[in-house]
Amino acid sequence: MIVGRAAALTVALAATGCTEIVRYTDALVDPTTGRTLVVRTPATFGGVLGLVLGLPVDVLALPVTYGYYELQPADTRDPLSIFLFPSFVLWRLGTLLGAPFDVLEFAFYRGWMSPPALSPEERERLELELDESEMPDYPVQPIYPKPARG
Repeated sequence: MIVGRAAALTVALAATGCTEIVRYTDALVDPTTGRTLVVRTPATFGGVLGLVLGLPVDVLALPVTYGYYELQPADTRDPLSIFLFPSFVLWRLGTLLGAPFDVLEFAFYRGWMSPPALSPEERERLELELDESEMPDYPVQPIYPKPARG
C-alpha cells in the first residue's frame, strides 16, 4: 500500500518536470544561450552517443511502439516521434553529460557577467511579443533599464 502511493507520487512529480528538462537539454547545446564550447561539446557528444545507443533499443521496442502507433488516431500520429521515442529519451539523457560543466561555467564565468543591454528596437519587439502572448515563460526577465546609482 505504501509502496504504491510512493510510486504514484514519484510518477506524478517526475511528470511535472519533463518540460523543464527538455528546455534545459535544448539550452545545453544551443549557442545562442551564451554557453561556451566547454559546455556544448560534452552535451552534444553525450546527445549523439545517446541517440546512437538508442537505435538498437528502438528496434527492440518496435512491437510496443508499433502497437501504440496503431492505437493513435490517423490524423494525429507522428511515426518519427513514436518509433524513435527511446532514442529521443536517451538523446536527452546523454545531453545531460554537459550539465556538470554548465554548473561550473555558471559558477565561475556566466554568473558574473551582466546581461547584454537591449537596444530600443529589441526592447520594442520584446514588449510586443510579451503583450501578444497569453502566458509568458517564467521567470520573467525585466526589460526596464537599471536605475543609475549615485
